[in-house]
Amino acid sequence: MLELLLSWYVTATILVGLFVGLFVHWLIQRFKYKYPPGPRGLPIIGNLLQFDEKILHEQVFELSKQYGPVLTLKYGHVTMLYVNEIDAALEVLVKKSTDFANRLLTPSLDVFTKGGKDIVFSNYGPTWKLHRRIATKGLRHYMQGNALENRINDATSTAFEVIDKINGEFDPAEYINFMVGNILTGLCFGGKYSFDDKDLKYFMEKEDEFIEVFGIGTAEDYVPGLKYVYKTNQLKKIEMIAAELIDGFLKNKYLAEKKTYNKDNVRHFCDTLLLAREEAIEEEGQIVIDSLTEDHLVQTLSDIFLAGIDTSRMTLYWAIKHMIAYPDIQEKVQQEIDSVVGKDRMPGIEDRPNLGYTEAVLHESMRLASVAPIGVFHVSTCDTEIVGYKIPKGTVVGINHYALHLDPDAWEDVDRFIPERYLDENGKLGPKPKNWLPFSAGKRVCLGEFVAKPELHLIFAQLMQRYKWKMVSGKCVDLTGAGTAFFRVATPFKVIVEKRI
Repeated sequence: MLELLLSWYVTATILVGLFVGLFVHWLIQRFKYKYPPGPRGLPIIGNLLQFDEKILHEQVFELSKQYGPVLTLKYGHVTMLYVNEIDAALEVLVKKSTDFANRLLTPSLDVFTKGGKDIVFSNYGPTWKLHRRIATKGLRHYMQGNALENRINDATSTAFEVIDKINGEFDPAEYINFMVGNILTGLCFGGKYSFDDKDLKYFMEKEDEFIEVFGIGTAEDYVPGLKYVYKTNQLKKIEMIAAELIDGFLKNKYLAEKKTYNKDNVRHFCDTLLLAREEAIEEEGQIVIDSLTEDHLVQTLSDIFLAGIDTSRMTLYWAIKHMIAYPDIQEKVQQEIDSVVGKDRMPGIEDRPNLGYTEAVLHESMRLASVAPIGVFHVSTCDTEIVGYKIPKGTVVGINHYALHLDPDAWEDVDRFIPERYLDENGKLGPKPKNWLPFSAGKRVCLGEFVAKPELHLIFAQLMQRYKWKMVSGKCVDLTGAGTAFFRVATPFKVIVEKRI
């Protein structure tokens, strides 16, 4: 009996001590840190059921008018801050970029990145710095000469041959997907691809499947430990797609190119990655071998594919839709292209400085489309502050690019399509507006920005040069966005084209 009482007493003491310890910890945290305000949530699940993943960026932007430029939401055990104003965004991205340089690696992203072995979702540190430096060197090596322009011309010419034969209305998505997929597959692995190429079609289908399945994450991402006791069908599907797309498709292509790799004959980005890794090993030794495995290189290729293909094809799809909605602006673009380039050749990268209005149109389309509304979440690397609020290490921060791009205090006639806002007094492309951040900024700026900008401009210019884009008479353009807070897509539409050259 005495032993039983002692056992109960010890157990009760431990439980009381644990409760008191947790309570004291909560008090310390409450008084040590101060989060920005936000809507009250429910116990345990927080604000999880109060928001629609399809319009989260819009809802958060609206709430910022009540709670301020930075607000706090709780998703289960995860506290997230959403930044909706440019000065606060630049504090996170530029002024305190190291403080906010980590990433949120959820169970679903962990599956897709092999535990954060990519560049986009890996944490800031020596391995990330080395990995990004090698990837950047590889991309810059590929950008030498006419490699990118030749690849773009090959892809667009192949697509144009098919589009020229179409009679009546059609959805341009398939053709844009082919052009972008062709360019990035060629960039990474070389080769020529027909419009009916099975590998390209397979990859694009898997990409669409991943976007649809992923949404804004799985239940495992918000309920700690759930993945160890129960695996949702959503996470199982993500595992399957990752196995097919990355461990299958991309890794097999990487291994095939590695077999024929010759440092004296660099053919494509995959080769430049291998070369850059070799050179880094010669300079830095074992640390590179340990830090940059084959999985890291395959994940880099995955970053180029997943981020590059999705954002580029969505951007171009929106741009065509905007040109149909604003035919007078489309006509001005074509007049500029006819004046600078003519009709006897395709626009080239060297024409870009003289096609300022065309690029301004693309900039305005990117602003209004905001294809990656929330971007990629940042995580604080240390205790820090944001707009005067003290927050702890490990706080998740999302930059609402949608809010920055539609802030009425930053843009005159914010809802109107006005390309001229990007031009100087000479009609040339002027300095980038402060609130225009489709590629983010700071240490975690988009890896492929310096490739994506000329690529998008050249494809768009060639599409505008060759065709007049419109809809069947009587049909109206729907500029409502769809998708999620991670990918804001244009709703499907059909066009008819009139060949110009």
